[in-house]
Amino acid sequence: MTQPPDSVKAQIPALLPIRAQLRHTLRRQRHDIPLPVKQDWDRLIAHHLLQEIRQFAPKQIGIYWPIKQEPELQDCFQQLHIAGYQLALPIVVSKVEALKFVAWVPGDAMEQDEYGIPIPQRREQAIQPDLIIIPCVGFNSACYRLGYGGGFYDRTLAKFPSVRSIGVAYQLLETNFIAEEFDLPLNAIITEQGITARRI
Repeated sequence: MTQPPDSVKAQIPALLPIRAQLRHTLRRQRHDIPLPVKQDWDRLIAHHLLQEIRQFAPKQIGIYWPIKQEPELQDCFQQLHIAGYQLALPIVVSKVEALKFVAWVPGDAMEQDEYGIPIPQRREQAIQPDLIIIPCVGFNSACYRLGYGGGFYDRTLAKFPSVRSIGVAYQLLETNFIAEEFDLPLNAIITEQGITARRI
């Protein structure tokens, strides 16, 4: 197959739908954060997240395994485990269903799913979280999250409306976009600057 010339490739993001173009831009911004800066921001996000979790007082927490330069919060999750919280990682059941959460503790053996995301090798113990921590590609001031476009977290929050949700992201990823029909707002967004947005 003949590949488009470089001049055409450079224009491809501008030809994408608005949301896809926005995701491309935000992911590039996140990718370009210098590692020492990212590590400092991750520590700040973890600090603010631990403070917020104490206010939510959950017993079971859905967390995530970072990919694509998402905030790396493993030290925070380790502290939550030591404090006695039951942690769980998300599993993709199908492309049209809500996520399933399975028990996880630091040190569990992991493997990659079909999307290349690490998941626990043992997935027998399903967990229903009281609180879900969700990474964001972008977010707005109304607590709406921009993800990768699969709709997995929106379907999950729609299926379990009583579950609390906290998005985590870097402050530079705050942007303006209009929520679509199936978008659901999170309860709060945490960045390295603290609680950036909150919904009662």
